[in-house]
Amino acid sequence: CSSDLLALLAGFFVTDFLKTQVPQVVCGLGLLLLVLGWFVRQYVVVTDEQRVKRVLSSMTRAVETGNLLKLEDKIAQDYTDEFGFDKSTIIGGVRQFRAQHDAVLILITELSVEIVGDEAHAVFIAKILTKAKGALSDAEMRADRFRLTFRRTDAGWKMTRAESPQLKFE
Repeated sequence: CSSDLLALLAGFFVTDFLKTQVPQVVCGLGLLLLVLGWFVRQYVVVTDEQRVKRVLSSMTRAVETGNLLKLEDKIAQDYTDEFGFDKSTIIGGVRQFRAQHDAVLILITELSVEIVGDEAHAVFIAKILTKAKGALSDAEMRADRFRLTFRRTDAGWKMTRAESPQLKFE
């Protein structure tokens, strides 16, 4: 008699456990697989070209929002350019530019990225729309062609050089 009662109670608790806990476990496993799939796609399957494009996009957003720490993180310590500017000069220039403008919008077009070993070259047209501080409606638009050079590091791709060499449009 007591064994029948024990079997009945055990069956009740097992059934109750299966009804309440298994769906939560399955849901948790599904969520874990989803996060793992996202991670693999973002960090394993992504090409170097896509990584460089993401860095460029991140740099663009950093300039638009004035997030100089984010921008600084994407520029290599040994950055130089044709004008003799270094990393700190570039960051200072962006700081001064952002101080003079309420709004900045950057549109990147005709982007091409070439990977050569541990170096990447991104060539594109940047259309920059700005609104000066205190201006009610006047906006300026400028378009320039740029060539940025990136180097692969342990921390990801870093910009090592920027040129705006008045490249001919192809």
